[in-house]
Amino acid sequence: MVGVCNRNDYTGKIDQAVADTGTVIDEIANAAPNAQIVLMGYPHIVGDSQCWAGDFDTLNYLADYMRVQAENQDRRSGTKVAFADPVPAFKGHGLCDSDEWINGVVAGPNGDGDSHDGDPANQALTDIGYKGS
Repeated sequence: MVGVCNRNDYTGKIDQAVADTGTVIDEIANAAPNAQIVLMGYPHIVGDSQCWAGDFDTLNYLADYMRVQAENQDRRSGTKVAFADPVPAFKGHGLCDSDEWINGVVAGPNGDGDSHDGDPANQALTDIGYKGS
């Protein structure tokens, strides 16, 4: 099944990323006290109507979890931090939506998005020496 992941495998990593981001925010605030700091969130990757079998709700859950953590960053760091939420702008443009803004899964071995040696679609990459998977 495509897209299966356990939320608990990632929330701790998000928490650590948020803590690390707080450290960076403090460093920016110390180096540039008048800087305007803006954190950018993650969109919902998958639209409301799913087109593949899998637990894609977890991807959207993790974007929401990260948003809640990031929105509270200014309280943690003591520095004014704005948050830019892309979820509303991406509504209707996730994977499986009719107007995707996010590239979907590409079935290989030689379809668009692949980088196999000898694939005519990737000839420019192989001509410059890139050796894909």
